Amino acid sequence: MNNRIAVETLTLSEVSELFRESIEIAMPKAKGAISVKMKKLKKAKISREKWVKTYEEFKGAKLNFYCEKVPTQEQPYVSIGMIHRTTDGLILIAVDTSNGGIPPNSFFRNLGWNKWVRIYTGHFCERFAQRILNAEKPAFQAGSEGIMFSDMLGPVRVTDKISDEVDKIEFQFKEGQAYGYRDTASKITYFKTVYSNDMLKRDRLDFKNEWEQPLEELYKLFRQE
Repeated sequence: MNNRIAVETLTLSEVSELFRESIEIAMPKAKGAISVKMKKLKKAKISREKWVKTYEEFKGAKLNFYCEKVPTQEQPYVSIGMIHRTTDGLILIAVDTSNGGIPPNSFFRNLGWNKWVRIYTGHFCERFAQRILNAEKPAFQAGSEGIMFSDMLGPVRVTDKISDEVDKIEFQFKEGQAYGYRDTASKITYFKTVYSNDMLKRDRLDFKNEWEQPLEELYKLFRQE
């Protein structure tokens, strides 16, 4: 395992599996480092802070733990991501805590992470920086950090059936909608691009309006500041 190399020719499924394996090894180390950081913040009487802790368990599989401490919470919010270079450019791989998304017209039950992974294309990260963050320079780095420090919770609706295992999907979150595919066999959601809410039209706007109030309640439940 120590000699495993994440190269550009890996499939998305192989990259996702490498990401999952890296998490299992790095998690105990990360928990210790986060605990030490929290003690330092408490001693310095700092109640709000963002930081990134990085681990590289396998060559080419560098994990980033995006941590945010807010005044009302004893423990920080933590998101885990990995930036990987493919033949088509950079992608962002992240833990999908919604396990493929909440189906419309159903209740969300937080049963823990079931090894689902989200993959964001470089184009998605740039458009996220541009359309959601309104960044002056919509670069991959700005978009990827914005994604990892945000709360992308929400419902998924299937717009087309590609195969028995792959669906074309639209994903509604508080600030906009993401578009891509979901592979239930590999447990991967793959997002290609994103629109802000003010860009939505027709049935996409109806989808947004239908979930506006439930999403407000969901975000309040998971993020208390």
